[in-house]
Amino acid sequence: MKFLTNGYASVLSIALIGVAFGLWTRNANSNTKPTGETPSGRFVSEQMSMEGQRPESYAASNSPLASDPSKEIAVADAKLELERSATEQTQRSDVATEVEMLPGIAHPLQVAEISAAADGPLWKLLVAEGDPVPADTVLALIDNRVALASVIAAQSSADRQAMLEAAKAKVSLAEQFLSRIQQAASKKAASGLEVDEASSRLSEAKAALQEGLESQRDALARLKIEQARLETYEIRTPFEGTVIKIYPHLGETVSRGAPIVKIADINRLRSDLHIPLSLVALRRVGELIELRADLPGSPLLNAKIVFIAPLIDAATQTIRVVVEIENSNKQLPAGFAVRLSQSGAGSDSNVQ
Repeated sequence: MKFLTNGYASVLSIALIGVAFGLWTRNANSNTKPTGETPSGRFVSEQMSMEGQRPESYAASNSPLASDPSKEIAVADAKLELERSATEQTQRSDVATEVEMLPGIAHPLQVAEISAAADGPLWKLLVAEGDPVPADTVLALIDNRVALASVIAAQSSADRQAMLEAAKAKVSLAEQFLSRIQQAASKKAASGLEVDEASSRLSEAKAALQEGLESQRDALARLKIEQARLETYEIRTPFEGTVIKIYPHLGETVSRGAPIVKIADINRLRSDLHIPLSLVALRRVGELIELRADLPGSPLLNAKIVFIAPLIDAATQTIRVVVEIENSNKQLPAGFAVRLSQSGAGSDSNVQ
């Protein structure tokens, strides 16, 4: 019985050893990397990689292009040409983008809101919206009847010519009387008292004349003041332009400082452009450049450079350039956007 037990144990030990060997063999086989076959039919194993040659470099060395140097040169030239074309296209796109990023607004050369300088009802409107008006034209009147009456009174006070003539006549008579008295006194025909009285009469006449002259100067000064006050009831244009807007209606009471009429000079339009340094380098004041207007049809306009700022905007690396657009025929409405055209953006362009 003991012999059977020992034999059974030996058989069991041998079986366990066999199972362990089988597991170890299978594990070793699973850790082995499979080999691959290249397009040329050769095998590339891990041993080749261990020797310092990578599979992709091996495949490249066996490609058809590797065996033909002329094909390699042609491929390289094609790549360079593609890169050059892409660079030029990028540069053109950058310039176009810069030009597109340079908008300006075409404003009237001059714009003014003319305000009332006096209080009162709006008495007369002498223009309508859209009317062209010369400089120093009366556009509207505030009720000025009281001011006009003050001017008439001041004019009457200043008109003292008759009084002055009378005072001058008295002076002349006093001078003649004094002369006669002095002649009589020289012949012992008049006393010294009479000479003194004649001299006193002459002094009084001269004083009256001087008082009249001073009163007249004061009256003339008051007349000028009243005339200036009367003018504050007139709404005048300071420059030639076009009536853009009339704010109050006829008969409305307006206050001092309230806008009455808005006018604009649209004979010339002005715009500020912020242009990159690369596009401003060769520009000069007085030169003509070409702009594209954001109007129906996108017309091209000639603009004259009137000012180039001497300062660079550090944030955008641009320079402010002021241009003027001729609009004497008034065909262009003010307020549209303008941009540098592609031809106007070139460093050597000068539209004549």
